[in-house]
Amino acid sequence: MVLKWTQRVTRRHRSFPQLYSATFVHHLEGNPESVSSDDQFDATLRLREGTGGEFGNIIVTNVPNVGVLQNECGSETRTHTLPSSGEPDYLWFSSKNIIYGASDITLFSNEDDCASNGLDTALNLDPRLRMMPGTADEDTTFLDPRPSASSPAYFSLDSVPSDDFYTSVDYKGAFDTDIWLDNLSWLSENGRIPANAPDPTKSILELCGVIQGSTTLTQDFVHILSCQAFVQFQLTIEAGTTIYAYKESTDFSGTAPALVVEKGATIEARGTADAPITFTTILNIDTSIINSGLWGGLIILGNAPIYGGEAEVEGIEGYLYGGSDSSDNSGSLQYVRVWYGGSVIGQNNEINGITLAGVGSGTFVQFCEVAFNLDDGFEMFGGTVNLKYISVLFVGDDAIDTDEGYQGKIQFAYVMIGASGNHGVSLPSSGAPDYLWF
Repeated sequence: MVLKWTQRVTRRHRSFPQLYSATFVHHLEGNPESVSSDDQFDATLRLREGTGGEFGNIIVTNVPNVGVLQNECGSETRTHTLPSSGEPDYLWFSSKNIIYGASDITLFSNEDDCASNGLDTALNLDPRLRMMPGTADEDTTFLDPRPSASSPAYFSLDSVPSDDFYTSVDYKGAFDTDIWLDNLSWLSENGRIPANAPDPTKSILELCGVIQGSTTLTQDFVHILSCQAFVQFQLTIEAGTTIYAYKESTDFSGTAPALVVEKGATIEARGTADAPITFTTILNIDTSIINSGLWGGLIILGNAPIYGGEAEVEGIEGYLYGGSDSSDNSGSLQYVRVWYGGSVIGQNNEINGITLAGVGSGTFVQFCEVAFNLDDGFEMFGGTVNLKYISVLFVGDDAIDTDEGYQGKIQFAYVMIGASGNHGVSLPSSGAPDYLWF
Protein backbone atom coordinates (compact mmCIF):
# COMPACT_ATOMS: atom_id res chain seq x y z
CA MET A 1 0.00 0.00 0.00
CA VAL A 2 1.40 3.39 -1.06
CA LEU A 3 -0.37 6.63 -0.13
CA LYS A 4 0.84 9.96 -1.49
CA TRP A 5 0.04 13.30 -3.03
CA THR A 6 1.62 14.56 -6.24
CA GLN A 7 1.66 18.36 -5.98
CA ARG A 8 1.85 21.01 -3.31
CA VAL A 9 -0.58 19.96 -0.58
CA THR A 10 -3.34 22.06 0.90
CA ARG A 11 -6.05 20.79 3.20
CA ARG A 12 -8.42 20.80 0.28
CA HIS A 13 -6.23 18.60 -1.92
CA ARG A 14 -4.54 16.35 0.62
CA SER A 15 -5.17 12.62 0.28
CA PHE A 16 -7.11 11.56 3.35
CA PRO A 17 -8.22 7.90 3.27
CA GLN A 18 -9.96 6.54 6.35
CA LEU A 19 -8.97 2.88 6.43
CA TYR A 20 -10.32 0.55 9.11
CA SER A 21 -10.49 -3.24 9.48
CA ALA A 22 -7.79 -4.30 7.04
CA THR A 23 -5.37 -7.24 6.93
CA PHE A 24 -2.13 -6.94 4.94
CA VAL A 25 -0.15 -10.15 4.35
CA HIS A 26 3.38 -9.62 3.02
CA HIS A 27 6.01 -12.28 2.17
CA LEU A 28 9.11 -12.81 4.29
CA GLU A 29 11.26 -13.66 1.26
CA GLY A 30 9.47 -12.00 -1.65
CA ASN A 31 10.81 -9.87 -4.49
CA PRO A 32 8.58 -7.50 -6.50
CA GLU A 33 8.68 -8.11 -10.24
CA SER A 34 6.19 -5.56 -11.56
CA VAL A 35 7.66 -2.93 -13.89
CA SER A 36 5.83 -0.35 -11.81
CA SER A 37 7.33 -1.48 -8.51
CA ASP A 38 9.54 1.03 -6.72
CA ASP A 39 12.60 0.21 -4.69
CA GLN A 40 10.82 0.07 -1.34
CA PHE A 41 9.83 -3.58 -1.22
CA ASP A 42 10.98 -4.01 2.34
CA ALA A 43 8.27 -1.62 3.56
CA THR A 44 4.87 -3.28 3.69
CA LEU A 45 3.02 0.04 4.01
CA ARG A 46 4.40 3.27 2.56
CA LEU A 47 3.00 6.64 3.67
CA ARG A 48 4.56 9.49 1.73
CA GLU A 49 4.34 12.90 0.10
CA GLY A 50 2.22 14.48 2.78
CA THR A 51 -0.66 12.04 2.87
CA GLY A 52 -3.12 12.32 5.72
CA GLY A 53 -5.65 9.76 6.84
CA GLU A 54 -6.90 7.49 9.59
CA PHE A 55 -5.74 3.91 10.07
CA GLY A 56 -7.40 1.79 12.75
CA ASN A 57 -7.96 -1.89 13.56
CA ILE A 58 -5.20 -2.87 11.11
CA ILE A 59 -3.20 -6.12 10.97
CA VAL A 60 0.09 -6.13 9.04
CA THR A 61 1.82 -9.51 9.05
CA ASN A 62 4.71 -11.39 7.39
CA VAL A 63 6.68 -8.14 7.35
CA PRO A 64 10.18 -8.89 5.98
CA ASN A 65 11.96 -5.74 7.14
CA VAL A 66 9.95 -2.54 7.68
CA GLY A 67 6.30 -2.33 8.64
CA VAL A 68 5.60 1.32 7.74
CA LEU A 69 7.90 3.61 5.75
CA GLN A 70 7.33 7.37 5.99
CA ASN A 71 9.09 9.78 3.68
CA GLU A 72 8.55 13.12 1.98
CA CYS A 73 6.33 14.33 4.80
CA GLY A 74 4.36 17.57 4.44
CA SER A 75 2.78 19.86 6.98
CA GLU A 76 0.32 17.27 8.23
CA THR A 77 0.29 16.32 11.90
CA ARG A 78 1.41 12.73 12.39
CA THR A 79 -0.01 11.25 15.56
CA HIS A 80 -1.08 8.13 17.41
CA THR A 81 -3.88 10.07 19.13
CA LEU A 82 -6.94 10.58 16.97
CA PRO A 83 -7.65 14.34 16.72
CA SER A 84 -11.16 15.58 17.41
CA SER A 85 -10.97 17.94 14.45
CA GLY A 86 -12.50 16.71 11.22
CA GLU A 87 -10.07 18.72 9.08
CA PRO A 88 -7.92 16.49 6.82
CA ASP A 89 -4.63 17.86 8.09
CA TYR A 90 -3.41 14.90 10.11
CA LEU A 91 -2.16 11.35 9.69
CA TRP A 92 -3.42 9.11 12.48
CA PHE A 93 -2.06 5.59 12.73
CA SER A 94 -3.42 3.80 15.78
CA SER A 95 -0.83 2.51 18.22
CA LYS A 96 -3.19 -0.45 18.68
CA ASN A 97 -2.58 -1.66 15.12
CA ILE A 98 -0.59 -4.90 14.84
CA ILE A 99 2.68 -5.07 12.87
CA TYR A 100 4.41 -8.45 12.90
CA GLY A 101 6.93 -10.40 10.87
CA ALA A 102 10.59 -11.38 10.94
CA SER A 103 12.30 -11.31 14.33
CA ASP A 104 14.32 -8.16 13.67
CA ILE A 105 11.81 -6.02 11.79
CA THR A 106 11.59 -2.25 12.11
CA LEU A 107 8.03 -1.20 12.86
CA PHE A 108 8.44 2.31 11.43
CA SER A 109 11.16 3.81 9.28
CA ASN A 110 11.05 7.61 9.13
CA GLU A 111 13.10 9.29 6.41
CA ASP A 112 13.86 12.87 5.40
CA ASP A 113 11.79 15.45 7.26
CA CYS A 114 9.65 12.70 8.81
CA ALA A 115 12.46 11.69 11.15
CA SER A 116 11.78 14.26 13.87
CA ASN A 117 8.05 13.76 14.23
CA GLY A 118 7.09 10.54 12.48
CA LEU A 119 4.97 7.68 13.71
CA ASP A 120 6.72 5.12 15.88
CA THR A 121 4.32 2.93 17.88
CA ALA A 122 2.32 -0.23 17.12
CA LEU A 123 1.75 -3.66 18.68
CA ASN A 124 4.51 -6.06 17.64
CA LEU A 125 2.46 -9.19 18.35
CA ASP A 126 1.80 -12.36 16.43
CA PRO A 127 -1.78 -11.88 15.18
CA ARG A 128 -2.25 -15.67 15.35
CA LEU A 129 -4.11 -16.03 12.11
CA ARG A 130 -5.53 -19.51 11.83
CA MET A 131 -3.28 -20.61 8.99
CA MET A 132 -0.87 -18.20 7.36
CA PRO A 133 2.67 -19.28 6.45
CA GLY A 134 5.35 -16.60 6.43
CA THR A 135 5.93 -17.20 2.73
CA ALA A 136 2.28 -17.29 1.66
CA ASP A 137 1.98 -16.62 -2.07
CA GLU A 138 0.07 -17.68 -5.17
CA ASP A 139 1.47 -21.22 -4.85
CA THR A 140 0.31 -21.72 -1.25
CA THR A 141 -2.25 -24.52 -1.44
CA PHE A 142 -4.30 -23.56 1.62
CA LEU A 143 -4.55 -20.70 4.10
CA ASP A 144 -7.01 -19.15 6.53
CA PRO A 145 -6.62 -15.41 7.24
CA ARG A 146 -9.09 -15.33 10.14
CA PRO A 147 -7.77 -14.78 13.68
CA SER A 148 -7.73 -17.72 16.06
CA ALA A 149 -9.74 -17.51 19.27
CA SER A 150 -6.64 -16.47 21.26
CA SER A 151 -5.54 -13.79 18.79
CA PRO A 152 -4.68 -10.27 20.03
CA ALA A 153 -6.96 -9.12 17.21
CA TYR A 154 -9.79 -9.33 19.73
CA PHE A 155 -8.28 -6.95 22.25
CA SER A 156 -7.52 -3.22 22.46
CA LEU A 157 -9.74 -2.03 19.63
CA ASP A 158 -10.39 1.30 17.93
CA SER A 159 -13.86 2.75 17.45
CA VAL A 160 -14.89 3.30 13.85
CA PRO A 161 -16.09 6.73 12.69
CA SER A 162 -19.69 7.44 13.65
CA ASP A 163 -21.35 7.58 10.25
CA ASP A 164 -23.57 5.19 8.31
CA PHE A 165 -20.77 3.76 6.15
CA TYR A 166 -18.80 1.92 8.84
CA THR A 167 -19.86 -1.25 10.62
CA SER A 168 -18.93 -1.52 14.29
CA VAL A 169 -16.59 -4.43 14.96
CA ASP A 170 -15.05 -6.22 17.93
CA TYR A 171 -11.88 -7.38 16.17
CA LYS A 172 -8.88 -6.08 14.26
CA GLY A 173 -8.27 -6.94 10.62
CA ALA A 174 -10.58 -7.84 7.77
CA PHE A 175 -12.16 -10.96 9.29
CA ASP A 176 -13.83 -12.30 12.39
CA THR A 177 -15.21 -15.86 12.25
CA ASP A 178 -16.96 -15.11 8.96
CA ILE A 179 -14.79 -15.23 5.85
CA TRP A 180 -16.49 -12.98 3.31
CA LEU A 181 -14.09 -14.09 0.56
CA ASP A 182 -16.12 -17.29 0.31
CA ASN A 183 -17.88 -17.40 -3.09
CA LEU A 184 -16.20 -14.10 -4.02
CA SER A 185 -12.48 -14.67 -4.30
CA TRP A 186 -10.17 -16.55 -6.63
CA LEU A 187 -8.91 -18.10 -3.40
CA SER A 188 -12.36 -19.58 -2.82
CA GLU A 189 -12.86 -20.66 -6.42
CA ASN A 190 -9.54 -22.55 -6.38
CA GLY A 191 -9.88 -24.22 -3.00
CA ARG A 192 -7.24 -22.12 -1.23
CA ILE A 193 -9.42 -20.95 1.69
CA PRO A 194 -12.15 -22.59 3.78
CA ALA A 195 -15.82 -22.04 3.15
CA ASN A 196 -17.96 -20.32 5.72
CA ALA A 197 -19.66 -22.49 8.29
CA PRO A 198 -23.27 -23.24 7.31
CA ASP A 199 -24.47 -21.68 10.56
CA PRO A 200 -22.46 -18.56 11.47
CA THR A 201 -24.27 -18.30 14.81
CA LYS A 202 -22.44 -21.37 16.12
CA SER A 203 -19.12 -21.11 17.92
CA ILE A 204 -16.08 -22.82 16.41
CA LEU A 205 -14.20 -25.61 18.19
CA GLU A 206 -10.84 -26.65 16.74
CA LEU A 207 -9.55 -30.21 16.83
CA CYS A 208 -5.77 -30.41 16.68
CA GLY A 209 -3.18 -32.40 18.62
CA VAL A 210 -4.05 -34.55 21.62
CA ILE A 211 -7.72 -34.41 22.59
CA GLN A 212 -7.53 -34.18 26.36
CA GLY A 213 -9.63 -36.56 28.46
CA SER A 214 -13.06 -37.82 27.50
CA THR A 215 -14.64 -35.37 25.08
CA THR A 216 -18.05 -34.96 23.44
CA LEU A 217 -18.63 -33.17 20.13
CA THR A 218 -22.15 -31.84 19.63
CA GLN A 219 -23.97 -30.27 16.70
CA ASP A 220 -24.22 -27.05 18.71
CA PHE A 221 -20.71 -26.14 17.51
CA VAL A 222 -18.81 -25.94 14.24
CA HIS A 223 -15.95 -28.45 14.55
CA ILE A 224 -12.82 -27.83 12.50
CA LEU A 225 -10.16 -30.53 12.14
CA SER A 226 -7.16 -28.29 11.52
CA CYS A 227 -4.35 -30.83 11.96
CA GLN A 228 -3.91 -34.42 13.07
CA ALA A 229 -5.97 -34.96 16.23
CA PHE A 230 -5.38 -37.91 18.54
CA VAL A 231 -7.95 -39.55 20.82
CA GLN A 232 -6.31 -41.07 23.89
CA PHE A 233 -9.42 -41.71 26.02
CA GLN A 234 -12.98 -41.59 24.66
CA LEU A 235 -14.41 -39.33 21.98
CA THR A 236 -18.20 -39.16 21.71
CA ILE A 237 -19.73 -37.55 18.63
CA GLU A 238 -23.39 -36.59 18.80
CA ALA A 239 -25.76 -37.53 15.98
CA GLY A 240 -26.01 -34.82 13.33
CA THR A 241 -22.53 -33.43 14.00
CA THR A 242 -20.29 -32.41 11.09
CA ILE A 243 -16.49 -32.21 11.32
CA TYR A 244 -14.93 -29.94 8.69
CA ALA A 245 -11.29 -30.68 7.83
CA TYR A 246 -8.61 -28.32 6.57
CA LYS A 247 -6.74 -29.19 3.40
CA GLU A 248 -3.38 -28.99 5.18
CA SER A 249 -2.36 -28.94 8.83
CA THR A 250 -2.03 -25.58 10.53
CA ASP A 251 1.34 -26.61 11.99
CA PHE A 252 2.80 -26.72 8.44
CA SER A 253 4.14 -30.20 9.17
CA GLY A 254 3.23 -31.46 5.72
CA THR A 255 0.83 -33.98 7.25
CA ALA A 256 -2.82 -34.15 6.33
CA PRO A 257 -5.44 -33.42 9.00
CA ALA A 258 -6.86 -36.71 10.28
CA LEU A 259 -8.68 -38.05 13.32
CA VAL A 260 -6.71 -40.86 14.95
CA VAL A 261 -8.19 -43.05 17.69
CA GLU A 262 -5.19 -44.53 19.46
CA LYS A 263 -4.83 -48.09 20.67
CA GLY A 264 -6.77 -48.45 23.91
CA ALA A 265 -8.98 -45.41 23.23
CA THR A 266 -12.55 -45.46 21.91
CA ILE A 267 -14.81 -43.46 19.61
CA GLU A 268 -18.58 -43.44 20.07
CA ALA A 269 -19.99 -41.96 16.88
CA ARG A 270 -23.61 -43.08 16.66
CA GLY A 271 -25.47 -41.09 14.07
CA THR A 272 -28.97 -41.88 12.87
CA ALA A 273 -30.62 -42.09 9.46
CA ASP A 274 -32.10 -38.64 10.04
CA ALA A 275 -28.94 -37.19 11.61
CA PRO A 276 -25.76 -38.82 10.27
CA ILE A 277 -22.28 -37.84 11.42
CA THR A 278 -20.21 -36.39 8.60
CA PHE A 279 -16.47 -35.90 8.14
CA THR A 280 -15.84 -33.66 5.13
CA THR A 281 -13.69 -30.90 3.70
CA ILE A 282 -14.04 -27.31 4.81
CA LEU A 283 -13.51 -26.13 1.24
CA ASN A 284 -16.30 -24.67 -0.84
CA ILE A 285 -16.15 -27.32 -3.54
CA ASP A 286 -17.82 -27.63 -6.92
CA THR A 287 -19.88 -30.80 -6.60
CA SER A 288 -20.21 -31.04 -10.38
CA ILE A 289 -16.62 -32.24 -10.65
CA ILE A 290 -14.71 -34.99 -8.85
CA ASN A 291 -12.98 -33.83 -5.69
CA SER A 292 -10.76 -36.05 -3.56
CA GLY A 293 -7.66 -35.86 -1.41
CA LEU A 294 -8.82 -32.66 0.28
CA TRP A 295 -7.93 -33.85 3.82
CA GLY A 296 -6.85 -37.06 5.53
CA GLY A 297 -9.33 -39.53 6.99
CA LEU A 298 -10.55 -41.46 10.04
CA ILE A 299 -8.06 -43.91 11.56
CA ILE A 300 -8.87 -46.34 14.38
CA LEU A 301 -6.10 -48.39 16.03
CA GLY A 302 -6.89 -51.45 18.11
CA ASN A 303 -5.48 -54.36 20.12
CA ALA A 304 -6.77 -57.24 17.99
CA PRO A 305 -4.37 -59.76 16.40
CA ILE A 306 -2.53 -58.88 13.19
CA TYR A 307 0.12 -60.69 11.21
CA GLY A 308 3.44 -59.77 12.79
CA GLY A 309 1.99 -58.87 16.18
CA GLU A 310 2.28 -55.08 16.00
CA ALA A 311 2.84 -52.50 13.26
CA GLU A 312 2.91 -48.79 12.53
CA VAL A 313 -0.20 -47.44 10.88
CA GLU A 314 -0.05 -46.40 7.22
CA GLY A 315 -0.13 -42.66 6.72
CA ILE A 316 0.58 -41.61 10.33
CA GLU A 317 4.08 -42.04 11.72
CA GLY A 318 4.80 -43.29 15.22
CA TYR A 319 1.42 -44.85 16.08
CA LEU A 320 1.13 -48.61 16.56
CA TYR A 321 -1.70 -51.10 16.36
CA GLY A 322 -2.16 -54.82 16.95
CA GLY A 323 -2.27 -57.05 20.01
CA SER A 324 -3.83 -60.26 21.29
CA ASP A 325 -7.46 -59.37 22.09
CA SER A 326 -9.66 -60.54 19.20
CA SER A 327 -12.78 -59.09 20.88
CA ASP A 328 -11.16 -55.70 21.48
CA ASN A 329 -13.65 -52.83 21.52
CA SER A 330 -12.64 -49.52 19.91
CA GLY A 331 -16.18 -48.10 20.10
CA SER A 332 -18.93 -47.56 17.53
CA LEU A 333 -19.39 -46.10 14.05
CA GLN A 334 -23.03 -45.84 12.99
CA TYR A 335 -24.35 -43.63 10.21
CA VAL A 336 -20.91 -42.11 9.72
CA ARG A 337 -19.92 -40.54 6.40
CA VAL A 338 -16.33 -39.77 5.36
CA TRP A 339 -16.12 -37.68 2.20
CA TYR A 340 -13.37 -36.14 0.02
CA GLY A 341 -10.38 -37.45 2.02
CA GLY A 342 -7.27 -39.46 1.21
CA SER A 343 -4.69 -36.68 1.06
CA VAL A 344 -1.24 -37.52 -0.28
CA ILE A 345 1.28 -37.15 2.55
CA GLY A 346 4.30 -38.70 0.87
CA GLN A 347 5.38 -40.62 -2.20
CA ASN A 348 2.96 -43.52 -2.71
CA ASN A 349 1.44 -42.78 0.67
CA GLU A 350 -2.14 -41.61 0.99
CA ILE A 351 -4.65 -41.94 3.80
CA ASN A 352 -7.65 -44.26 3.49
CA GLY A 353 -11.16 -43.00 4.10
CA ILE A 354 -11.72 -45.24 7.13
CA THR A 355 -8.73 -47.22 8.38
CA LEU A 356 -9.45 -50.03 10.86
CA ALA A 357 -6.05 -51.28 12.02
CA GLY A 358 -5.97 -54.16 14.47
CA VAL A 359 -9.57 -53.39 15.42
CA GLY A 360 -11.45 -56.13 17.27
CA SER A 361 -14.88 -57.71 16.94
CA GLY A 362 -16.17 -55.78 19.95
CA THR A 363 -16.20 -52.67 17.76
CA PHE A 364 -19.54 -51.81 16.11
CA VAL A 365 -19.42 -50.62 12.46
CA GLN A 366 -22.71 -50.33 10.58
CA PHE A 367 -24.25 -47.89 8.08
CA CYS A 368 -21.02 -46.14 7.11
CA GLU A 369 -19.89 -44.60 3.85
CA VAL A 370 -16.65 -43.44 2.25
CA ALA A 371 -17.04 -41.30 -0.87
CA PHE A 372 -14.53 -39.62 -3.19
CA ASN A 373 -11.46 -40.72 -1.25
CA LEU A 374 -8.18 -40.47 -3.14
CA ASP A 375 -6.91 -43.82 -1.82
CA ASP A 376 -8.89 -46.82 -0.51
CA GLY A 377 -12.36 -46.63 0.97
CA PHE A 378 -12.31 -49.05 3.93
CA GLU A 379 -9.02 -50.74 4.74
CA MET A 380 -8.62 -53.34 7.46
CA PHE A 381 -5.10 -54.10 8.63
CA GLY A 382 -5.54 -57.38 10.46
CA GLY A 383 -8.03 -57.48 13.29
CA THR A 384 -11.45 -59.06 13.54
CA VAL A 385 -13.88 -56.14 13.22
CA ASN A 386 -17.18 -56.85 11.45
CA LEU A 387 -18.80 -54.42 9.00
CA LYS A 388 -22.45 -54.28 7.94
CA TYR A 389 -24.22 -51.88 5.56
CA ILE A 390 -21.23 -50.08 4.10
CA SER A 391 -21.09 -47.89 1.01
CA VAL A 392 -18.01 -46.95 -1.02
CA LEU A 393 -18.38 -44.45 -3.85
CA PHE A 394 -15.83 -43.46 -6.48
CA VAL A 395 -12.58 -43.81 -4.56
CA GLY A 396 -9.22 -43.57 -6.29
CA ASP A 397 -7.89 -47.01 -5.39
CA ASP A 398 -9.59 -50.06 -3.85
CA ALA A 399 -13.05 -49.82 -2.34
CA ILE A 400 -12.49 -52.51 0.30
CA ASP A 401 -8.93 -53.52 1.12
CA THR A 402 -7.76 -56.07 3.68
CA ASP A 403 -4.27 -56.98 4.76
CA GLU A 404 -2.16 -58.44 7.57
CA GLY A 405 -4.48 -61.35 8.34
CA TYR A 406 -7.85 -59.63 8.65
CA GLN A 407 -10.45 -62.19 9.82
CA GLY A 408 -13.72 -60.32 10.08
CA LYS A 409 -17.19 -60.48 8.54
CA ILE A 410 -18.77 -58.12 6.00
CA GLN A 411 -22.42 -58.09 4.87
CA PHE A 412 -24.38 -55.63 2.74
CA ALA A 413 -21.65 -53.73 0.91
CA TYR A 414 -22.43 -51.36 -1.97
CA VAL A 415 -19.51 -50.27 -4.17
CA MET A 416 -19.34 -47.96 -7.19
CA ILE A 417 -15.85 -47.98 -8.71
CA GLY A 418 -16.27 -45.27 -11.32
CA ALA A 419 -14.05 -44.47 -14.30
CA SER A 420 -10.85 -43.83 -12.36
CA GLY A 421 -11.11 -46.29 -9.46
CA ASN A 422 -9.15 -49.52 -9.10
CA HIS A 423 -10.67 -52.66 -7.51
CA GLY A 424 -13.92 -53.37 -5.75
CA VAL A 425 -11.95 -55.51 -3.30
CA SER A 426 -8.24 -56.09 -2.81
CA LEU A 427 -7.52 -58.94 -0.41
CA PRO A 428 -3.84 -59.63 0.20
CA SER A 429 -2.90 -61.77 3.15
CA SER A 430 0.67 -60.74 4.06
CA GLY A 431 1.76 -64.13 5.31
CA ALA A 432 -1.43 -64.80 7.27
CA PRO A 433 -3.00 -68.31 7.45
CA ASP A 434 -4.11 -70.10 4.29
CA TYR A 435 -7.70 -68.88 4.55
CA LEU A 436 -9.33 -65.48 4.80
CA TRP A 437 -13.04 -65.19 5.47
CA PHE A 438 -14.92 -62.60 3.44
